[in-house]
Amino acid sequence: MNRCILPHAHRWLLATIFLSTAPCVIADIRAEQIDALTQQWLQTEQQKSRLVSEWRSQKPLVEQRIDLLQAEKKQLTEMLQRRDEKSDEVDQKREALMEQQSTLEVQQAETDKLIKALAMRLDALEPRLPPPLQNDWNSEANEESSNQLRLQLARLSRMKEFNERTTLHSMRLTEPSTGEEILVKQLYLGLSQAWFASSDGSYRGVGHVDNGLWRWTFRDDISAENILTAIAITEKQSPAQSIALPVSLASGDPVSANSISAHQETTDHEN
Repeated sequence: MNRCILPHAHRWLLATIFLSTAPCVIADIRAEQIDALTQQWLQTEQQKSRLVSEWRSQKPLVEQRIDLLQAEKKQLTEMLQRRDEKSDEVDQKREALMEQQSTLEVQQAETDKLIKALAMRLDALEPRLPPPLQNDWNSEANEESSNQLRLQLARLSRMKEFNERTTLHSMRLTEPSTGEEILVKQLYLGLSQAWFASSDGSYRGVGHVDNGLWRWTFRDDISAENILTAIAITEKQSPAQSIALPVSLASGDPVSANSISAHQETTDHEN
């Protein structure tokens, strides 16, 4: 019987000892937890204080940056608005320029037609012109080939100048009966009439338009002396006087060319 009681008594004793020491153990655990929580709270407060301090120090910079960003946003918004306005204005100007370009292209096409028509008329007229003027026209064509309007205006100007003066020129003509090349001096009166003579008066003749072409005709029935005298007057080597020279008209009637004056303009070329 005692053997059974002793173990139970032993267990009871152990339980009594455990229960008597448990409050102390629990108290120690709670104290440690409180210390840990207190330490965490202190650390949290320190972090909070540090964050508040950092925020206070950085707040002006952040606010300044926000102000700058807002100003930049406003500036960009205004730029976009101005760009849209300019875009509308540019579109309007582009449309106006396109209309002007279209109008100019139509006008240019009409001008080109007129220039081509004028060029065709002058080209058709060229074989009727005196040879020196034809040479000038060919020279103008080589120099002004890239600008047709300037070329045609230059040709008209040359023709007008030639028609308003007497012109001297030297060139070789082929004598039809012998085929000999004869150097002669030529005197042009405007665009439609000319005379020529060799220096010794052996050869003389007239130049005129015949069937749409400029032609030279050797003639023995006209005075070589009168032609050479008229040339000398034009060269200012003789005093002005009335000289009778034949003029070829459509009717074929000879007409005297009176008083070729020494002050008239001259040009002298030799081929």
